[in-house]
Amino acid sequence: MDKESFVRRIFALIGLVLLQVLFLNRICLFGYVTPLFYIWMIVRFDSSMKRSGILLWAFFLGLIIDLFSGTPGLNAASATLLAMFQPGIVKLFVPLDRHDVLVPSSASMGGRPFAGYLLLMAALHHTVYFILRSIPLGDWTVLVLKIVFSTLLTFVLMLVTEHVSRGSGSKR
Repeated sequence: MDKESFVRRIFALIGLVLLQVLFLNRICLFGYVTPLFYIWMIVRFDSSMKRSGILLWAFFLGLIIDLFSGTPGLNAASATLLAMFQPGIVKLFVPLDRHDVLVPSSASMGGRPFAGYLLLMAALHHTVYFILRSIPLGDWTVLVLKIVFSTLLTFVLMLVTEHVSRGSGSKR
């Protein structure tokens, strides 16, 4: 990884941690819905990254979120698991003849495949996170509501972010 992309990732990590810890963690709509937008960094890892690099970045991102959120290991475990599956999930949504470096986005994958990718990534992360958070498993209805609606809110936030970043990128 070159120095420029490393610095860019550090700033992205800091920005996502601040956004998650200072603003998004305070949202709890109807007692069930909490956006976990910090996974945006994991979602956007490009296909040229080594799996060990993806895992390390995700682990430290989750660990930092855990330190500031008082959730010992929940985000680190969820983020690391998501990072483990990220390269394989990207391949599910990208045509097989692609061999170049791919940064997951609506421009590189197409709108519908990218939306499906985002939804699957958010659902996987949120399912693991909320199941770990709910141990011992109690009320399944509440657990399912938290997973579904938090996934949907995070998905919408990621779609909006993609749309805004794509729109600002085309004006340059």
